[in-house]
Amino acid sequence: MSDKESIPQINDEHPFTIEKWNQALITLYEWGIDDVLLQDGEILAVQRKGRIIDVGTRPMDLESVEFILNGMYKASAAATLQKGDDHNFTYPVRKDRNDTYRFRVNGTAAMGMYGSPVGIDITMRSIAQVPPTLEELKIPLDLERNLFPRTGCVIIGGATGSGKTTKLGAIVRSILTAKEGRRVLTYESPIEFDFRAIPNRTGRIAQSDVYIMLKNYAHATANSLRRHPNDIILGEARDAETIAGAIHNAETGHRVYSTVHVNSVGEMLTRMANVFPSDERAKAIAGLIGSARTLIYQDLAPTVDGGRCAVREYLVITDGMRRILYDTPEAKITKVMTEFVELYGRPLMRDVEEHFEAGRIDLGTYERYRAERSGMGSEGDDSGARANMAPMSGDDQARVLFGEGEVHS
Repeated sequence: MSDKESIPQINDEHPFTIEKWNQALITLYEWGIDDVLLQDGEILAVQRKGRIIDVGTRPMDLESVEFILNGMYKASAAATLQKGDDHNFTYPVRKDRNDTYRFRVNGTAAMGMYGSPVGIDITMRSIAQVPPTLEELKIPLDLERNLFPRTGCVIIGGATGSGKTTKLGAIVRSILTAKEGRRVLTYESPIEFDFRAIPNRTGRIAQSDVYIMLKNYAHATANSLRRHPNDIILGEARDAETIAGAIHNAETGHRVYSTVHVNSVGEMLTRMANVFPSDERAKAIAGLIGSARTLIYQDLAPTVDGGRCAVREYLVITDGMRRILYDTPEAKITKVMTEFVELYGRPLMRDVEEHFEAGRIDLGTYERYRAERSGMGSEGDDSGARANMAPMSGDDQARVLFGEGEVHS
């Protein structure tokens, strides 16, 4: 059956009730959508396998969109959007006693129909009931071995919709099903996966929605240190407050995981430091260099069969690399990091080439990635990682190449 023939048609006629909306969400979730797109003046649509598909029967009026937002969140939700506040929350839809489908929701004020200044745009991203396993995500063994350092930060980068949260969820699932049993705290905004639904769980986990259950990420950092966790999950390192918290948690002997919006591993440290005021940036860079353990970038490439496959690059930071980075001017860190990925990590193009050779992606997709990657990390002169490594001892060269042999749990 083709996508066109199998597209579900949602009953969006008046009167529109929350019960009818919940049933529509159940239908769309089970069809395998990625996002639900709801905006006044537009037909209800979804994103599925990278395509936007109309599933409604009429352009939605503002009253219906306001009704849906207020019903999912709170009665004043639509009104407060016009004051400049967007809304971010998780919306659960219970199908039956065994199945509850969850969506990550953003509601934002937008220009309305016919140029009206009052309009609403709602994006609802579907969340899997239980995160997949690392095996299901086909994580390479050499990367999997470095996802669980004794202390320090593991950061997953990528664009919106690149699978960062899913990968992080798979890591948490692995931690919670480990033989020894570990205590995990998550600080998210909003909460996505319900990790307590993971089968065969040996560990304990407590999830907190920052800005609803706690004041802010600075409060979350202080809170976590009073609760004696083994692992701390910071949903997204989006601002200086969160990143400083991640560094502090790592420096106090914890294992910390987070995600960040970047376009490569090479630019990760610099991009994260750039959210700090200029007079705090050097300290932030030093903290990130000292706490970083494994850095991962991921994207989802369109496949020839209409699906998507993960393409990744990653780098395990060793003490030898840290020594070089500490001595590298801030303006050249992206270049040096990019060279580290090429020399000692797993560059993205290696994944892209393997998928292309296996026939999973087409020539156009391959060429697009090659063009995007060709100029990354090339700013400045040629005195990058290779030049900086010249005075290193043989032992240090080996450590950069092969790592420090840190104890992993």
